[in-house]
Amino acid sequence: MQASHGAYSLTDDPDAIDLDVVCDLLRDTYWAADRPRDLVALSLRNSLCFSVRHHDRQVALARVLTDHGAVSYLCDVVVDPAHRGRRVGRWLMQCVLEHPAVRQTRTLLVTRDAQRFYAELGFVTHPYECMVRAEPLRRDGVV
Repeated sequence: MQASHGAYSLTDDPDAIDLDVVCDLLRDTYWAADRPRDLVALSLRNSLCFSVRHHDRQVALARVLTDHGAVSYLCDVVVDPAHRGRRVGRWLMQCVLEHPAVRQTRTLLVTRDAQRFYAELGFVTHPYECMVRAEPLRRDGVV
C-alpha cells in the first residue's frame, strides 16, 4: 500500500521502517518506553506496519496484528510530536482501517488517553471486560 497526503507519504513496505526513529518515538510513550530495541525489531518483523514519512524522515508508525478475516489488533500508533496537530494521525488511521488486511476485521485497541480520537474513527468501548496476561519475564530476566 502506498498513499500520499501533501508532503507526507505512507507505505506498508517493511523495508521502509527506520528502526532508530521508531525506537525513539516509542521511548516517549507510556506503553513502550522500556521496550528493548531487539523486541521492537522483532515485533515490527511480525506485524503489518504502516510507516509515514515527511520527505525522507519517518515521522509516524502504526502496527497491526491481523488474521486478515476476523480480528485485528491495532498497537504502537505513534506520531512524532513535531507533526501532531497536522491530521497525520487521522490520515494514518484512515489508511490502516482501509487496508485489505484490516478492512473486514473487528479491530481492537487499548488506549489510556486517546478514546476521543478513536471514537471519531468509529471505535466504541467494548461491552465486555478486557483481560490481559501479565507480561512474562524478558530474556534478560528483568520484568
